[in-house]
Amino acid sequence: MDPAFFRTALQAGFLGVMANLIPYGLGMVLTGIIAVLLYHRVNAGALRSGKAARLGAVAGAIAFAATAFLTVLAVVILKTQQQFHDVMMKAIEQSVAHRSGPDVQSFLDWVHTPQGFDTVLAFGMVGALLLSMLFSAAGGLIGSTLFRDRKQPPL
Repeated sequence: MDPAFFRTALQAGFLGVMANLIPYGLGMVLTGIIAVLLYHRVNAGALRSGKAARLGAVAGAIAFAATAFLTVLAVVILKTQQQFHDVMMKAIEQSVAHRSGPDVQSFLDWVHTPQGFDTVLAFGMVGALLLSMLFSAAGGLIGSTLFRDRKQPPL
């Protein structure tokens, strides 16, 4: 990986923290597009699709990590751990509210334990990271198409 690749992914990732305020995954897609735009401004020529997708995915991972860090920092500084826990529990309960059966109740009982809550939160974070990388990689592909210089071959 060339230094411009990582530097660009880092810049786009930090800009992606603000872009992630845009709902429905559009901010994540925008993060990938921004990454390719920044790379294109530094390096002449278009990116190949694979490299553009990798650039977007790395920028998405950085944006996710920075957002998660800022969230944890805010929860700790503001001493809102209990409120965070309550909001997360309510979201989990609402996500399974339309289901019925003994398995659902035993799952909810398990989630109310510290180990269960931590496990669900960890899996949720991994899922959110993967989604961020996937959507940002798609943005990288879109960006490579948008910023393609038709006269020069892709890098």
